[in-house]
Amino acid sequence: MSPGLLVAALLAESGLCGPVTPEASSDPAAAAPYVEVAEAEQAAGDSETALIAWREVLRRDPSHARARAALESLCQDAESPEEAAAAAALLSGLSLFERGEDEAAATAFHEALEAPELVDTASFFLGVLALREGRASEAGRFFDAAAASSDAALARRAGELRLQAAREGRVTLSVRLGSEYDSNVDLAPDGTYRQGGSADGVGTGLAELRLRPWGERGLQARVFGQYRGHLRIHDFDLAGAGGTLGWAHVGSALRLSADYGFDFLALGGAPYLSAHRLQVAARAPVGPVVLEASAAVRREDFRDDLYAGYSGWRSVARLDAEWSPAESLTLAAGWSGGLLKAYDLALGYLEHGPRAELRLRPRPGLRVVGEVGYTLRGYQAFDNPLGARREDGYFDAGAAVEWDVAANWSLQASVGWRGASSNIPELSYGRFTGGLGLVWSRGLF
Repeated sequence: MSPGLLVAALLAESGLCGPVTPEASSDPAAAAPYVEVAEAEQAAGDSETALIAWREVLRRDPSHARARAALESLCQDAESPEEAAAAAALLSGLSLFERGEDEAAATAFHEALEAPELVDTASFFLGVLALREGRASEAGRFFDAAAASSDAALARRAGELRLQAAREGRVTLSVRLGSEYDSNVDLAPDGTYRQGGSADGVGTGLAELRLRPWGERGLQARVFGQYRGHLRIHDFDLAGAGGTLGWAHVGSALRLSADYGFDFLALGGAPYLSAHRLQVAARAPVGPVVLEASAAVRREDFRDDLYAGYSGWRSVARLDAEWSPAESLTLAAGWSGGLLKAYDLALGYLEHGPRAELRLRPRPGLRVVGEVGYTLRGYQAFDNPLGARREDGYFDAGAAVEWDVAANWSLQASVGWRGASSNIPELSYGRFTGGLGLVWSRGLF
């Protein structure tokens, strides 16, 4: 039972040590769950929550002798009425926060600031609410206060979110510069190995401007530009630009989003690809795990005659389950699938397969991600030049590390491997990639 729910019926009463108003009829059975909470919280040293729970016991069973004795004992050393009201406001704010009633929760947390011993906790949640609404600079001030807490876990989390607040806002600009090594540059759009493929170094650049007028909720928009320049194989230099426009809903548990995106790419200085995309996604907790599902459809038009047969409709869907056994560790597993309806029927395929992911935060400002997956792909038509209908399998593994070296700066390093097998032996290959990048991000407003 959540302690935040216990305080809801007590807000109108004159302090936690005031008279208890019993319900119309005694119900010892209904009081039993509150007895368990009260005993557990009192044993853990949380007097305020225990006091609230014992009052709920007496509301349902006024003759409960143990509840009366506990109430009398706790109230002998109880805080002042003002401190009791602040504690009740904090618990109420937590309950409202869990239900997604942000405005009411913020009011309760501001009331809790009146008690010096509650300033750090109340400031933390006020910072979370401000960050959720896109008020990054205000969120940063609250997180600064919470980071001074004697509670090491709270101080650590506040420090992490303080860095996030420095990089976010209603308008955010990000720039990334980096370099990569690719052991097999010469690949077709579907990842097929092409004879003559070779290794090369790559320089990368990306700039992105993101707009979120109401924070995590409501309108979401972004525009970006990118460039990938090769050291030797300049025919594969890639330049592009695009953007997305969408809407997000954040409820007490369910999160929904939908967006439209457009991309344009040039390869070797010539028009290569234009694509339109629609995507929807949902995320919600289910017991101890969080489920996330997404689906997208993308219209791709390849401008280069060499790749024109790949033009068509690409659909993808994905379902993941996340579990966090510790604050610094998240495990995820899921299944994804895709369907390509290409102009060249021999290039269309259906693919699907499992994946698993590990996300670790060993210390503030340091994030590690590892991922593995396998995809089974079956092509939908007989390929006359190959003399077969292709069936491929892809094993993918990768890892990335991100380190916040300053308020607005991060270093990123990544490695990846793809092992492709095929019933056409010459299309089997291995591909290694590795990269290092420097990222600058800042909330402009």
